[in-house]
Amino acid sequence: MATLKMATICGHTNTVKAVSDGMETHVTITTSCHKIQSWGTDFVFPMEDMMNIQNKTFEEKGKACPLTPTCFVPTLVMNTVWLENGMISKNLVKKMGGMNIEYLEQDE
Repeated sequence: MATLKMATICGHTNTVKAVSDGMETHVTITTSCHKIQSWGTDFVFPMEDMMNIQNKTFEEKGKACPLTPTCFVPTLVMNTVWLENGMISKNLVKKMGGMNIEYLEQDE
């Protein structure tokens, strides 16, 4: 099982768990976002959708509940699925610890 957690810029916290089962990966999302709850928090991600963020799984979920283009949850799902399926090194993720987005104010 692989689990990644992200506090997003919109103030919500999302935790994605992925468990690989052959050619599919079961995804579970725990979230404080009502839109993600409508988008889907318990689904199967097929192997053929792993190589492109514009895939059938996200396309179907987007029809049910469109997300803003700035939503990081689909990317968090992809990273968790990749981590679970050995496409991202768990040792590298452990070494990195956390990641963040930082606002840098520019003088004009």
